[in-house]
Amino acid sequence: MGWAPRGGRYEVEVVRFTSLLREALSTAWANKVPTALVAMLVAIMCATTLATVGRTAAAEQQVADRLDAAGSRLLVVTDTRGGDLLTPAVVQQTHELSVTERAVGVQIPVDVVNKVIGSGGTRVPAWIVHGDLSEVLRLTAGRWPGPGEALVAAQAQTALGMDDPVGAVELASSTAVGDYSVVGAFEPREPFGQYAAGLVIAAETAAVSDSLYVVVTDSSVASAAQSAVLGLVAPPDFDSVSVESPVALAELQAEVAADLGTFGRTLLLGVLGAGALLVAIVVLSDVLVRRKDLGRRRALGATRGTIVAMVIFRTLFPALLGAALGVGMGLWLASRFEASPPWEFTTGTAVLALLAAVASAVLPALYAATRDPVRVLRTP
Repeated sequence: MGWAPRGGRYEVEVVRFTSLLREALSTAWANKVPTALVAMLVAIMCATTLATVGRTAAAEQQVADRLDAAGSRLLVVTDTRGGDLLTPAVVQQTHELSVTERAVGVQIPVDVVNKVIGSGGTRVPAWIVHGDLSEVLRLTAGRWPGPGEALVAAQAQTALGMDDPVGAVELASSTAVGDYSVVGAFEPREPFGQYAAGLVIAAETAAVSDSLYVVVTDSSVASAAQSAVLGLVAPPDFDSVSVESPVALAELQAEVAADLGTFGRTLLLGVLGAGALLVAIVVLSDVLVRRKDLGRRRALGATRGTIVAMVIFRTLFPALLGAALGVGMGLWLASRFEASPPWEFTTGTAVLALLAAVASAVLPALYAATRDPVRVLRTP
């Protein structure tokens, strides 16, 4: 399949199409009242949709963002009886699950003091973590710790009286003996914000954890992740572990997002439907007013397809202008409520408004194209 040479059928069709567009644009400009009405209706459709449904879409996006936040995807399994259930092997196997984004084992926090000051110093909490420390914190100074070494948060460094994030801490309890070298500073990652109050200590290789913290990949797999993790832990009885699950929160947020989505779609269809109906009335009125002009074109040899295309393009040109104005106005209104919709929704709104305007022009265009040109010209 190839194009015809210069002067062939392809070039003739291009010339005809260009002439059709030019004619549609000139007639749209000449008939300013229907053109302005179509542009105004499409602008109102876009602005209303973005100012109302757009706010709903923004709220739905906020719910989705909160649902995807690490805190809403956190599963915590705690060994309540100290039964050595959360071994390093269980932590590693949990980390390798397809539904797991991050997984670490954590021991019950202990109080430590600056070793230089001794037992009279300020106590801060310290968490012994088994697993990849980069999954719970970001290193800000110093180096990553080896087993038995610690990182200190800025708040804890001040409380301990350390000028720099180096030194040593020891257990504050008079009955416990142990000290840890501080080799750097850190900032906690979500959802481990509580670690900002103290230190994180890299666990010894064979350390057994008291709790298993799992951040699942997506809230939709929270239930499957919980079943898989409990299968790996294999508690001997139900009371051996306690579970803090994100399943209920994920289900609630999913229901809220679904309700918002249903409301938004219903409102969107209502706005577009009403706007399309009004555009159809305007286009039909314009066709009836200009029926003699259209009939004259038919009598001079214009095909029915040409008439349909002309009416549709005469509607599309002002609709494009109206969509641009309406999107700008709608985004301004939405920003006033601090609920700007996503760009995908904004683009979709403009496209749907244009499609609604074009679709509403089809029936009036068909009506104009199927009239008998002789009878139309004889009509007074």
